[in-house]
Amino acid sequence: MLAAVEAMERIAADTCGRFPGHDGRWMQRVRFDKFLFLNSKAPITTFNRVEKNDHGSIRTTLTTRFKAPGAKITRRLEHASLIIGKGLPTVVAPPLEIAATLAGVCTVVDPARIYREMVPFGPAYRNICEPLLISADGALARVRSARPADPRGDLHLGSPYVLDAAFHAASVWCQRYCGIVVFPVSIDQRTIIRPTRLDAVYTARVVPVRTDKAPVVFNIFIYDDTGKLREAATGIHMQEVGGIRTKAPDGFYDKDASDPLVSFYRRVSGMILIERRAQTPFAAATLSEKEKARLAPMTQRRAQGYLAARLALKRLGRLLSGDGDHRHPRAIETVAEDGQSPRCSLVDGSLPFCTVSHDRRFTVAAAADRPLGVDVEPLSQKPLDAMHLYMDADEQAIVDRSPLGRANGNLRIWSAKEAAAKALGIDLAESWTHLRAVSVAAPYSRLETAGGQALTASHTTLAGHLFTLLTVDDLP
Repeated sequence: MLAAVEAMERIAADTCGRFPGHDGRWMQRVRFDKFLFLNSKAPITTFNRVEKNDHGSIRTTLTTRFKAPGAKITRRLEHASLIIGKGLPTVVAPPLEIAATLAGVCTVVDPARIYREMVPFGPAYRNICEPLLISADGALARVRSARPADPRGDLHLGSPYVLDAAFHAASVWCQRYCGIVVFPVSIDQRTIIRPTRLDAVYTARVVPVRTDKAPVVFNIFIYDDTGKLREAATGIHMQEVGGIRTKAPDGFYDKDASDPLVSFYRRVSGMILIERRAQTPFAAATLSEKEKARLAPMTQRRAQGYLAARLALKRLGRLLSGDGDHRHPRAIETVAEDGQSPRCSLVDGSLPFCTVSHDRRFTVAAAADRPLGVDVEPLSQKPLDAMHLYMDADEQAIVDRSPLGRANGNLRIWSAKEAAAKALGIDLAESWTHLRAVSVAAPYSRLETAGGQALTASHTTLAGHLFTLLTVDDLP
């Protein structure tokens, strides 16, 4: 079967060879109407039917001729068609900090599983080359050309395998979140800014656009490792096609997926959760000069957490600013004047209260119109080792009376005090003595300051981690 990307390559190369004033790197209204099945034992003759439009563009259609056994009439079958324009249009890509990461909890899918269970294509078209990351926010895929290298050399549109692998990532996303196996049937626009090479690896950012009805619609943006946009395909319509399995593998579709952090959202203006591993090689290209200066001396482990926090804060600032925010991510400063505190900068110059926390897996940033603190901790026994530092005997007795058990109870008090320290603007060590726990439970823990102010910390668990949010409604 002739792949969609190969059909585009052949149509564009032939048309631009015959009409040199046109640029095949800009395509519109691409359609894949009928499979073209290839037969290695018999050559297939194809035709490229060309129609010139009044405004200078060309509509071109890949066709074959078919005559049924015993029939007298030869029919023309249209397999793929597209419009080629003159020059390249301006491409509206997502802000770089959104392209550079995924929001939400990620599902990781090994390429071997993808091509064994989900995308049934031959070895030349198995080009997601690293574990695929998908979340409700979309997909991040590392994609490349086939190995061994394609003998054709540089092609008119660059490597056809890169976009094809990005289509596979979108199909896997749809199997996870919609439960169906889909493939592209049309593309509103494809623009190739810098043709991809056959010997390089790229990052494909898949963005869901419409998922509530068929066909499902995606945008795909392909970047090199410096963060330069190489090509964009927007308005990709994908749906089930005949002759190919239509259901996701057993157990992969998560129809009952819910967000455990939903209880936090009503208490904040906005919240962004990302995973450390859901960062692209070009994520550091989003940093301001001040942010880069802080990053430079860090170890790799610290740098990864720091970078994830910057991305979360930049995305949070963009989220709260709305559709009119056209700032470059480097203009969204996330380091406060003191050089330490987080900052959530909005497009109108306002600075809401904000907080950020990260552990080895998750980073969470939140903002509100009042002081707040957030904390994330892996569920573990570790807080038991230091409980004498942050709890007195009365607090330990509260934990002992709780049905949570000592490890879970202690972790909630530790996390609540860390969140409170951020909300009150005090050192963590100061919170251990300035605050005391008066109750601890699975969803809430209650604290009291030395001055008698009551504070409530909300808890939820997610993927083996405890998340805590505390807002200060009335400052003394």
